Amino acid sequence: MESANLYVAYIINPTRSHSAQVLFSNQSLALQEKRIQEYVSQNPGTILKTFTETGDENRHRNRWPVLEEAVSFCIEKGAILLIGELRNLTNNESFSKQILRLMGEKRGKNEPSAEVFSGNFYCCDQPFIVKENFIALVEHARKQRELHGQLIKAGLSRTTAKSGNPHASDVISKVNKPKIDNAIVFALMLQPVINNYRLKGYSQRRMVVALNEDGFTAPEGGQWVLSQLQKVLERIKFNESALNLEKQFIEYRARKMSDSNIAELLNKLGVPSPHGKSWSDDCVDKVSERIKQLHDIIRFNEFVIELMPIIEKYHTDELTEEVFSQELKMIGVNIPAQPNP
Repeated sequence: MESANLYVAYIINPTRSHSAQVLFSNQSLALQEKRIQEYVSQNPGTILKTFTETGDENRHRNRWPVLEEAVSFCIEKGAILLIGELRNLTNNESFSKQILRLMGEKRGKNEPSAEVFSGNFYCCDQPFIVKENFIALVEHARKQRELHGQLIKAGLSRTTAKSGNPHASDVISKVNKPKIDNAIVFALMLQPVINNYRLKGYSQRRMVVALNEDGFTAPEGGQWVLSQLQKVLERIKFNESALNLEKQFIEYRARKMSDSNIAELLNKLGVPSPHGKSWSDDCVDKVSERIKQLHDIIRFNEFVIELMPIIEKYHTDELTEEVFSQELKMIGVNIPAQPNP
């Protein structure tokens, strides 16, 4: 069983060669160390060891050797891994595998079993990412990468430089869908933090400062700037409108109302639009699309959570793909046929 007062610190050093970039690297290291110290001061304990990952900008193509050492040390000592800056590394397969190993999802034969010790971690820059949602985030990212690759291949096979593709816009939209979904999920997870800032009366510029001071990374990693915050605020507004107006929109669509009719009715009722102005056809269409996107994301996450016990059994019992396929069919999951090469 894990000991709440034993910690292992893990820091990522964004190594750069240019002098100005080296300064940024030093600032990043100092910020990560500060976050870790603040957490330990609020949750008293002992930092047994600090591991610092170094490397170049192509690290994502390789393994994470220092993280692997840190995870092994945590498992050996029964300690909590304090991650100074997670950024968007839930999307990195090799990085995520090590965190899953810490949690007991994929242990080596010579390592303690999950019954002996199931490790924990804390993300100092994104504390809302915890054990309970990490697996779903990783699986979501994996499926999105897989879908993204399939759609790119499909788009390339259907498009030629000479003739062009009459369906190119549809293909591009589908290829961009994983990125859009991730942006929507990010806005949903950050919304409670933004609401707290609003209650404090913060301006947008003050929010940017607060996000950086509180250790939250921007959507693509790194420090926040005003333009990034404004994009997230816009997504939050559309998320709020979609969640609040879902029932009304279902009713309006059932009554075969057009976008113009819906906009006119919402304006008449005094319902605020995401933009804070009058409702328009385009705004109604965007909220309708956001409702669909949220439903897709929710359905996918529910699907992943439902599959987790079978996936765990697949790895633990070392099932063959054929047996795994049969297990899925028994719970009503149909495996799509693989397209011909």
